[in-house]
Amino acid sequence: MPARLGTLLAVLLSCQACKHRTTPNESAAVVKATTTSYPSLGRAGAFDLVSADSGAALVFAEYAQLRMTLLDPGGKARKTQLLVMPEVAPEQFDNEFALWKSLEIDEVVAATLGTRYGVVWLEHDRLSTRTRGLSGSFAAMSDSQSVSITDVQQPIATPRGNLALGSADGHFVAFARAQSSPCADRPQRDCIGYSFFEFESANLRPSGPPLAVPAPCSENALNLLLSGTRRYYGLCSLASGTPVTTWFTIQNVPSYYARADRVLEGCLPRGAVVIEDDLIVAADCAGARRAVRLRGSDQAPEELRMDRLDAVCQSGKPKIVQLGSPGLDLPLNGRQDRLEAFLPERFSLPQARAVWTGQSLLVAGVVDSKLTLKAYRCDSTLLREVALEQ
Repeated sequence: MPARLGTLLAVLLSCQACKHRTTPNESAAVVKATTTSYPSLGRAGAFDLVSADSGAALVFAEYAQLRMTLLDPGGKARKTQLLVMPEVAPEQFDNEFALWKSLEIDEVVAATLGTRYGVVWLEHDRLSTRTRGLSGSFAAMSDSQSVSITDVQQPIATPRGNLALGSADGHFVAFARAQSSPCADRPQRDCIGYSFFEFESANLRPSGPPLAVPAPCSENALNLLLSGTRRYYGLCSLASGTPVTTWFTIQNVPSYYARADRVLEGCLPRGAVVIEDDLIVAADCAGARRAVRLRGSDQAPEELRMDRLDAVCQSGKPKIVQLGSPGLDLPLNGRQDRLEAFLPERFSLPQARAVWTGQSLLVAGVVDSKLTLKAYRCDSTLLREVALEQ
């Protein structure tokens, strides 16, 4: 029987002298547990969870190795595959472990597109920081090839906020922090560039003009969602001394449409979702969560209360609602990603990523430095935790 991932990692780290290398074509062990605990993460942002046609995909970094676990709609692990590991020249083989320790993945984002997946990650070594990406087929995960996207200026946002990834029109779109950049307005200072890229396999091309942001926020500095023909992206700046997030809505077809909204000023952005034509943005405002709805038309932003959230079930589907007063009302019908900013506290985990697969709410997070996965399903009117191996 295949070894557990934790055992595999322990053997790998203790076996420098045996000079055995895991190749990208070798599949790691499938993890089985009720609440699944994966190996320790070097960085709290070095994982992502996204829904897929077949369930969900959990992508995570172990040191400088990137792996993907495919999950069924209930959250049970079906397969784990090594996607990326550092390439080591023969003359460096005796120092392979030292190379892994010098190269670390800081942040990971993922997206799916039918039977394909895309992954973008931020990595650093002793000399530089850069963003790389890959895309491939779930049916042939070991055949994917990585592509270099951009060099990145330090210091970066932590634990997340340097990368975002979406999919539309048959390709993946990455939104990535880059290097220092001239500011658009003369009074502005300390601007960092941000750029869009479309990529498929090893092909990479710019997708829209680069942006310059003065004094980006040190956490959750950017966000990106693609829905139909619309591109929504948010950028957070500390140029005024407090967080100010501007959300842009861009549509090129069938007719051009653009708007920019400064929302929840003084609050640190936590995430956003698109429901039909509405963008719902959540933020942390001095420890209290607030949200705004940006409608598809030119209506003014509408603030939504979300200080007393709970999850209820109707016809086997959950809905996240504000209790006792008008506020957030977020029904989960089809698949939905990026739900972590809207979870009631009892469903959340530290550094959470959350998706609704159409059958289960899956929540991944970091507990005692280990990546942990939980699953919840509707039972009558309640959303209850379930064992992942059932």
